[in-house]
Amino acid sequence: MSGEAHGVSEKRHWVRLTRYCNQRCLFCLDRYAQTGGVLALSSIRRELLLGRKRGLRRVVLSGGEPTVHPEFVAIVRLARALGYEHVQTITNGRRFCYGEFFRDAVAAGLGEATFSLHGHTPDLHDRLTKVPGSFVQAVTALRRALATPGFIVSVDVVINRLNLPVLREHLDFCIGLGVREFDLLALVPFGDAWKHRETLHCDFSRPEELARLHRALELSRRPDLHVWTNRLKPEHLEGFESLIQPPDKILDEVRGRGRIFARYLNGGRAPGCRGESCEHCFLQDFCRDLDAALKDGCLPPRAGPLCLPGVETPAPFRFDKKKDIRRFAEFYIARRYFRKGSACRGCARGADCDGMSVSRIRAEGFKALRPAAEAAP
Repeated sequence: MSGEAHGVSEKRHWVRLTRYCNQRCLFCLDRYAQTGGVLALSSIRRELLLGRKRGLRRVVLSGGEPTVHPEFVAIVRLARALGYEHVQTITNGRRFCYGEFFRDAVAAGLGEATFSLHGHTPDLHDRLTKVPGSFVQAVTALRRALATPGFIVSVDVVINRLNLPVLREHLDFCIGLGVREFDLLALVPFGDAWKHRETLHCDFSRPEELARLHRALELSRRPDLHVWTNRLKPEHLEGFESLIQPPDKILDEVRGRGRIFARYLNGGRAPGCRGESCEHCFLQDFCRDLDAALKDGCLPPRAGPLCLPGVETPAPFRFDKKKDIRRFAEFYIARRYFRKGSACRGCARGADCDGMSVSRIRAEGFKALRPAAEAAP
């Protein structure tokens, strides 16, 4: 099981091998970065060395689709030779349906693969990938990987309106194959995912759609399964608070867009992604707070939960001359990343309370909240 790899304490070095993918997934957030071609082996070597200089011992080979790189096996071998103790790849799995190629990759040192599988039938999966036959190839590869002793396997699922009604059946299908670890990803409103939003977007404010999500998440209660979520809003995971993505993952989001935020903070150039898609973006509240901090020169902490002990009133955030985005992100996570649960509805103190920090929600659950009528006088 690769649970360590999903935690923020276990750092992994991500290395892109290609800007090309052999699928055309309806929900691809990275479509406009798929300019074609593969990265030169010399460039990949530099990236691998950079991670080792930072002391990292786990590497993730990504793309595009990394396995279409003609030197994929050699890159795996190089990563191990440079001192990476664990080599993982994120893949649609299609090339691994060829037994010799998969065995060569494992022999070179590949120890883990996360397969992207988005439906439990050829019709559904192939519709989402826009490649006829991709389901059969992916499942063939998945079976082969699961049958390889010591090889770690997990499955990524991008949740969307087409697979949400059968998300539980899809997970059950994968479990039947032998999969024991899943990462459930929310749509990111970029690229093709935004282009096809009318077809794909889920609205978890609708009770019937939230119920379908929770029906699938019930599987996380099984002790033999490991389920992770990615960018799902905390308020949609009430009753499954342990599945809320660790708040510190926001630091990874910020680091991945470091240049964009640097241009905004120090040059006044607003991120190009701003627009209608913000409403569906995981960082919507973060960016809104950042705008307010830049405009007003400071940002107050949120107040709450007023129904529980331990409420603090720390100082507001102020940028220094450097305008460090990481320092702002840390303040946001600790003092602004708050959510309310169903217990907050109708609370007499609701207007003065911002709810509870997501960090505390993960630890104690929304059930810890007590509306004013139940709170001690």
